[in-house]
Amino acid sequence: MNKDMTRLEEINLRFTNVDWTKLDSIIKTFPKYKQELFNLKQNSKKVSNRINIEMFNLWTPYKDKQLLKSTELIIEPKRRYALFGENGCGKTTLFRTLSDGSLSDKGMPQHISTLHMEEIETSPDNGTIMETVLNSHELLYCLRKCKNELEKLLLIEEKEEYRRNLDYINEELRILKSDTAEERISTMLKPLGFNEKAQQKNVNTLSGGLRMRVALVCAFFQNPDLLLLDDPTNHLDFPSVLWLENRLRTYHGSFILVTHDRNLLENVCNNVIIFDEKDLVYYNMDFPRFEKKKALDDAKMFKERELFINRNKNPDPSTPLGARVAQYRAWIKKYTRKQFEKNNMFTFPESKKLTHDDSNINQKDIPLIEMKDVTFKYPGTDVFIFKNKTNCTITASTRMGIMGPNGAGKSTFLKLLTGRLTPTTGKIITNKDFKLAYFGQHSAQELDLSMTPFEWMCKMYPQIPEKEQGKLKHHLNKAGIHGEMTETAMKGFSGGQKALVIFAKLTFSAPHLLIMDEPTNFLDLETVDALISACNKYKGAMLLVTHSRHMLHSCGNIYLSITPGNFKFFGDIKSCERSTYKFINELEDGGKVKVTSVQGGSGELEEEEFSQEAIMRRRKKLIELENIRKQKKIEEIEKIKDKKEKVVMHVTKSDWKVGDKCLAFWGHDCKFYKAKVHQILKKRNKYCVIFDGWNNYATLYPEQLAIVDSEISKKYIVSAYNLYLKNIKDAKMKFKKNKMKKNKRHLRK
Repeated sequence: MNKDMTRLEEINLRFTNVDWTKLDSIIKTFPKYKQELFNLKQNSKKVSNRINIEMFNLWTPYKDKQLLKSTELIIEPKRRYALFGENGCGKTTLFRTLSDGSLSDKGMPQHISTLHMEEIETSPDNGTIMETVLNSHELLYCLRKCKNELEKLLLIEEKEEYRRNLDYINEELRILKSDTAEERISTMLKPLGFNEKAQQKNVNTLSGGLRMRVALVCAFFQNPDLLLLDDPTNHLDFPSVLWLENRLRTYHGSFILVTHDRNLLENVCNNVIIFDEKDLVYYNMDFPRFEKKKALDDAKMFKERELFINRNKNPDPSTPLGARVAQYRAWIKKYTRKQFEKNNMFTFPESKKLTHDDSNINQKDIPLIEMKDVTFKYPGTDVFIFKNKTNCTITASTRMGIMGPNGAGKSTFLKLLTGRLTPTTGKIITNKDFKLAYFGQHSAQELDLSMTPFEWMCKMYPQIPEKEQGKLKHHLNKAGIHGEMTETAMKGFSGGQKALVIFAKLTFSAPHLLIMDEPTNFLDLETVDALISACNKYKGAMLLVTHSRHMLHSCGNIYLSITPGNFKFFGDIKSCERSTYKFINELEDGGKVKVTSVQGGSGELEEEEFSQEAIMRRRKKLIELENIRKQKKIEEIEKIKDKKEKVVMHVTKSDWKVGDKCLAFWGHDCKFYKAKVHQILKKRNKYCVIFDGWNNYATLYPEQLAIVDSEISKKYIVSAYNLYLKNIKDAKMKFKKNKMKKNKRHLRK
């Protein structure tokens, strides 16, 4: 493709010299994979979507580092692969060589449509969101253009060749479901935050995160045979990740996924490919099983290589044996470093104790930030992000996970708490002694990229004496900034490496409150796991906004779902996820989310409470409801109205006979019903009765039988119920003893 031409200009150029009477000439306007597929079918050759590229090498674009050496790439049709490897191993480079066709000379089948999903760049080709997604499907674009040209020619002159070729084009359009294309695009865009009005916005005006969402819709609309996804969850909110997961679960082609989202890997992938010492290694299993097997394999390899080195301690470096020992030593050093980083990559020093006016208050209950009667709208707008009065108390023990769609108010909520935004009404009170650490989505912008990580850390902590600045370098090493990287200017750092420097700065301090807004973006899976481990060891308060369900589940104990007009707390992540997912379904069905006001007894709006106290009140209420349910039967007994409240004599008798009519106690609803004595159990001093009209049997004590015409008091019913509970307890004990006897007999055998 000519670099001076846009993508659509290059496609339109193919239509300059088309002979519309010949199908072969029309086919040349199609994408290359479709042309190759057409030729294979014309020659009656067997078509397979299996990819098997043998013995190929992979280098960085500048040829300064070899990434893969004499390896083999195997992609089976309709398989879901997770591609796993540390930063810089070559995952993105492999994706680019697969998608741009540079591996075709190595054996890559040319008839397979391959798409590398990347953020959409600004371009003259980009129109509205709807147009951009529609035009991203190259084959559909070409077919529609062919149809228009042939229909124009048929209006001028009716030719059999035109009609036959138009029939072929119409059949191809039918296979692609061209008539419903716009409707399907709109259905996919709505859950990602693009309503019908937003779909008419120009793509070039969107932020990078929103362009990433449009790119995802483009990818699933094109539906390639092989879809390559490189960290697609970056900049996505929680509902968008759920939408992505649902799409991948139902994807009919093959895909290779690189992501730091553990839940996504576990839920959609059934095969794993890893970069291992310049080789591709395959695991035909899901991700959880792969992790267990990989850990066992690495531990085994560590022992074997350590033993080999001990047997060959001082080999000649110039010999093959010496080279092998050096390779094994490098592997062991790398392995031990990874094992250490899993639990020690990020560490938080213990924060200082806080003071409070109430000397009896527990340190965990000391309030750090209080929002009182806060409402908020951005200056110059009439739309309130927080319309109702919001009261929020963040204590020293708050650990809250926050999820919801972008624009609902998650980041605004955090910025209000931290004083980065001023409330429209109300006030925010902060503890004067507490220390805050904030990691935002754009925290990397505060880095001075002309400096090295070590120089920047020294600038951030000028109070550290020069003699003790080695602590800063040691802390950078623990955060994953090793060796030469410590003294390398940050202008060439990747997004993940910049994030590690920011985390090194945050974790070196001793904050009482840690706020993290999408901290997992650009981090690899192992680094995310290390961050989760550090957060669990961290003893301070924490507010966490992330689309990573694994991190939310691991680090939070209270969950807040924020969707337009709704702020709901949940005690578990599953309930919060279902609440948020309901919002997605409503949008995907084309409906509108109804925002209804919460009415109090006076008809006025109630306050929205986000406080720890409010959460505890809700939990206490749930416990009370559970206790009420458990005591329901006793309460029903106490509700029995007995005005006289006295023991009535001669309610029962001790000489019941078979066939006698009586009133028998039924424990399930604590009432007496008409029955007949069916059997006398003398050894157990009980009676077996059968209830009239129900034919239900029950074994009861004499005190649980009453004379038909007797007046049964409240105290007598309570006594009968206590015997009923005793009967159940005796039955359980008997069952337990019989089971123990049975187990003993089994052991003797």
